[in-house]
Amino acid sequence: MSRLLAFVVFLAAAGYLAHEYLRPAQTPPLPAEPPAAAAPQEPGSVFSEADAEKVRQSLQDPDPTVRWAAAQLLYNVRDPQLGPLLEKMVADDPDADLRIKIVGMMKGREDLARLGGLVKGLHDVDKSVRIASLNALGDIGDPSVVTWVTALLKDPEPDVKIAALQTLGRFQDKRKEEFRALAEKLKKDYEEALRRAAARR
Repeated sequence: MSRLLAFVVFLAAAGYLAHEYLRPAQTPPLPAEPPAAAAPQEPGSVFSEADAEKVRQSLQDPDPTVRWAAAQLLYNVRDPQLGPLLEKMVADDPDADLRIKIVGMMKGREDLARLGGLVKGLHDVDKSVRIASLNALGDIGDPSVVTWVTALLKDPEPDVKIAALQTLGRFQDKRKEEFRALAEKLKKDYEEALRRAAARR
C-alpha cells in the first residue's frame, strides 16, 4: 500500500513538473511607450501677428540699435512683410551705418534681394551706402540694374566710381559664366545626339 501511495505521489509530482516545463513561458509586459517628444515649433507659431506688429513698430524707434535689433528679429522669424520694410529703411532711415547693415541683410537672402531697395541705396547721400549698394548688386549679379550702376560712373566720389566699375565688371563676368555654361550644355546635348544616332545605326 505504501508503495502504491509513493507511486501515485511520484506520478503526481512528475505530471506537475512536466506541466510546468511544457507550459509556454509568460512574456514580460512591454515597457510603457515613452512620451512623444513635442515637435519643435515653427517661429511663426510662437511669434503671433500681434508680436510681429510690435516689432515692426520698433523699426521706427529713435534708437538705431533698437531698429537694427527689430530688423534682425523679423529677419530670423522670416516675417513675410520684411522685404518692403527693409526697402523703406534703405531709403529713409536716418542712420547711415544702419542703412549699410540693411543693404547687407537684403543681399543675404534671395526673397529679400529687392532690387528696388538696393537701387534706392545707389542714390544715398552717404557714399558708404552707395558703395554697399553697388557691392550688393554685384553679388546678386542681375544686369537689369546696369543703367543705375552706370550712372554712378559720374559720381563726385572717386571711391563710388571705382565700385561702380567693379560692379559692371562683375555683371560682365556673370554673363561670361552664363554663356560658358550654355555653350557647355549645347556641346553635351550635341554629343549625346551623336551617340544616340550612332547607336541606332
